[in-house]
Amino acid sequence: MLHPVPGRIGSEGTRRAPTMSDLPPKRGGVARDRARAFGSLTYRDPREVLVELRRVERLIPPGTDPKIRHLRTHDLRDVRELRLASLFCYGWGQISVQPMLVAHAEAQDYDAVATWIDSDTANFAPIQIKEVVPTDLNPEATVQAVIDDLTKYRDSRDLTVAVHLNQSARFSPLALKIPKLDIASLWIFGSVTPDQSRWGVWGNFLETIQYGEFAYPEG
Repeated sequence: MLHPVPGRIGSEGTRRAPTMSDLPPKRGGVARDRARAFGSLTYRDPREVLVELRRVERLIPPGTDPKIRHLRTHDLRDVRELRLASLFCYGWGQISVQPMLVAHAEAQDYDAVATWIDSDTANFAPIQIKEVVPTDLNPEATVQAVIDDLTKYRDSRDLTVAVHLNQSARFSPLALKIPKLDIASLWIFGSVTPDQSRWGVWGNFLETIQYGEFAYPEG
């Protein structure tokens, strides 16, 4: 499962994001200042984010610069990170039957934060998004190279790394060599159909590897 940073909640239900008043002075080895930062973010339903972005995507005129269409410009970087974080959180929520909310929150070691409620406890998970870029951008890009680069992370034991496999090449999760990593969990996700209507999630690679598949949400 995603590695949680717990906090107390009231009885409002699964759609409420935690607030600063929910946070204990220290829980699970996470200092209050880090938990406070998570609790002050604005969270959204990842399904709503994905439906909204798909609606906008369909309005893009033919012939538009591919960099804009694929959200690869500097100005669209935040949108792209939110989309990928939403895909990951929505997919995991579908597979685990655990509703999640997501916030884009770029910091030194994370791009987004997920929050969900389990047994009346609000949990947070900082997420770092990595990408195996398409071969036309870098023919040498591989999943293994991205994973090997994660050894640079130090003191990131609450961090969930989600690797976006943005290639159509065959992928064998059991063939990967996972080095010793100082993070909470490692996941890989990517489209499993050419039209990106279905997506797959593999992980946690630091525990028992499982696979789940989900459909891109439609409005």
